[in-house]
Order: sequence, then structure tokens, then C-alpha cells
Amino acid sequence: MRHLAIALSVLLLSACGTMQFQPTEYPLRDGLIAAFPVNGAVAVTNAQPSTEQTIVYSYGGSKLGTNLKAITEVMTQQTIKELQKAGQPVNAGSAKTVALKVDVLLSEYLFFSWKSHIEFQAKLGDGQTLNFNVRHASGILAQDLNGCIAEGVMTLLNDPRLKAYLASST
Repeated sequence: MRHLAIALSVLLLSACGTMQFQPTEYPLRDGLIAAFPVNGAVAVTNAQPSTEQTIVYSYGGSKLGTNLKAITEVMTQQTIKELQKAGQPVNAGSAKTVALKVDVLLSEYLFFSWKSHIEFQAKLGDGQTLNFNVRHASGILAQDLNGCIAEGVMTLLNDPRLKAYLASST
């Protein structure tokens, strides 16, 4: 009986700890980002310096944590990949830059599903800063978090302000 009590205590205490979440790319279906003109080479970079742990999910003693730099890196790499698929070079105009910085990724449990949001900014080489708050929902927690990052990429690359900047000759 004593061993059972110890085992249950260990299980309960481990449930209170923060488990690591490793963000990964959630692939976007072809066609979700319509082709658009790009005038010049585009460099997309990770502008998030923070490597401090942040909680991306917490419910009933369970927590998932990661850092904003890792989340931003997944977003950066997926943006580069999707830009290569949807961006249609029109000529060799001046180089463009997009610096991404994720400030929040958080998922909340609802009745047998999860609802998340991501807040991020894209600083463009012409001085514009575009702020986004994108919502996502899923029936699987990991897909909810990674899918929210992917939906952020889709929202960014479908934004008319970004498209105008990438198509500009300057």
C-alpha cells in the first residue's frame, strides 16, 4: 500500500512539471497562398532574441513550454519555404527583407478541442511593421500549436501590405 501511495505521489508531481514542446512545421496545403509577384530577392530572418522559457499551454496541472526564438525559427523557415512556392519573380529588383518576431503562442483547452492564437510582427525593409494576431483551433494539441504557426505564415503571405512591399521595385 505504501508503494502505491509513493507511486501515485510521483505521478501527480510529474504532472505538475512543465514538459518541453518542440515546435515543428505543420505543412500548408497547396493553394492556400495564392501566387504573387516578387520583385527582387527576399531575405526572411528571425528577429526574436528571447530564449527564455514561455508556457504555450497550461491546463489541469499539465504545462507545455518552449521559447519564442524556437517558435519564430519554425515560422521563419516555413515562411521561406512558402515564399519559394508562391512567390513569382518578376525581375531582379532591389533586395527585400522581412524580420519576424513571435511575441505570443498560446493554446487553451475547450471541450474536447483546443483553441490557440499567435501574436507576431513582421518588420519590412521599407520601415513598415506589420502586427498580427491569428487564431486557430484543432482537435489535437500539438497540431493546434504547430497549425497556429502555419496559419500565421499563411496570414502573413496573404497580407496585401506584404504583397505590395514584395512586388515594389524599390
